[in-house]
Amino acid sequence: MGKNEIVTGLDIGTTKICALIGEIDEAGEITILGCGISPSSGMKRGVVVDIEATAKAIEMAVALASKQANVEVEAVYVGVTGEHIASLNSHVTIPITRPDREITPEDVHRVNAQSREIVLPPDRRIVHAIPRKYTVDGQDGIVKPVGMSGTRLAVETHIVHGVVTFLQNIEKCVTFAGLEVIELVLEPIASGEAVLLPTEMTSGVCLVDIGGGTSDLAVFTEGEIYYTAVVPVGGAHVTSDVSEGLKVGYQEAERLKTESGSAVIERVMEDEVITLQQMGRDEERKLRRRALVQIIEPRMQEMFEMILEELDRAECLNKIPFGIVISGGGSQLRDCIEVAHSVLGLPVRIGKPHGVKGLTEILEHPRYATAVGLLKYAAKQKAVEQLTEQIRKPRKVGGLQGLW
Repeated sequence: MGKNEIVTGLDIGTTKICALIGEIDEAGEITILGCGISPSSGMKRGVVVDIEATAKAIEMAVALASKQANVEVEAVYVGVTGEHIASLNSHVTIPITRPDREITPEDVHRVNAQSREIVLPPDRRIVHAIPRKYTVDGQDGIVKPVGMSGTRLAVETHIVHGVVTFLQNIEKCVTFAGLEVIELVLEPIASGEAVLLPTEMTSGVCLVDIGGGTSDLAVFTEGEIYYTAVVPVGGAHVTSDVSEGLKVGYQEAERLKTESGSAVIERVMEDEVITLQQMGRDEERKLRRRALVQIIEPRMQEMFEMILEELDRAECLNKIPFGIVISGGGSQLRDCIEVAHSVLGLPVRIGKPHGVKGLTEILEHPRYATAVGLLKYAAKQKAVEQLTEQIRKPRKVGGLQGLW
């Protein structure tokens, strides 16, 4: 890049809103300058239920990040999720009509544009149209077809779409907070940028980002995204179960889950005791820790069983030899890896953000995966924009024009 640029990622979740400000240097490296977090009360399962409350929370998170970074924020990359998100893969083929049969950038643009011309219900809108791979005259696995010779160019494009009104409400919240939306980005795509390794994405892996109200899935193979889905269970459901089961307030339930919770009852000793404050009682009460975990374990098993069903239904289980990478705040529940491995029967690891510099505490916690990923996504988009500008300035090099 020609100069350092400041970008902001905004992760609008069910339980928290996180704003990260990063600086992208000329080499495309990202340094995190500021972080702001505010409680989220206007969202439910990735969908806005209170525009005013969500807008105020966004404003607060961005203000905190802006103060720490000492920069003004005007526009943001916004993460989106929710049960309304769906995906499909589009396949399109076009003829190459030039006399020399050489594929040009215009041909690639044309086939990509046609792959986005799919029939969707009027209440749905495309969020992403991501070219996965190209095929030239039946030869698949082509990454960069420009300059090749062929009579037919095909593309497989991953289309992510969502309900128009739900997406518009997210945009309204950001606008009411005094900010401009640069782009809506599906959260698991962003999280994948932050926590997945190139070898995993190439060989095949599934990212599971456990948020408050939902858990996002993204399957990557051959270096590109293949499938996306949203499961309507997240960390907030575990907390609600604890609150109801032990008759404690929500905040107390969250504390118990975080400090003493586990996803596997076998990991808890019979004589372990915890202290809790029940509703309607002045004095604290002692309780066996196993009683807490007996509430948590079934919900976590249910969540990973739903993930297994989703992957099986989409015929993705044979595409992820590298197994599952878990990120998001919900991944921090003790023994989460063990229950995931038990249910899914696949390799499992916790994914932490990597590939950025700056605030150390952010790099060490999976709950920042989406926000960090939004910054990395922004850096990648800006690099693509720069490359596109260069391609539009054709130079003749080695007999090929318009390649560099």
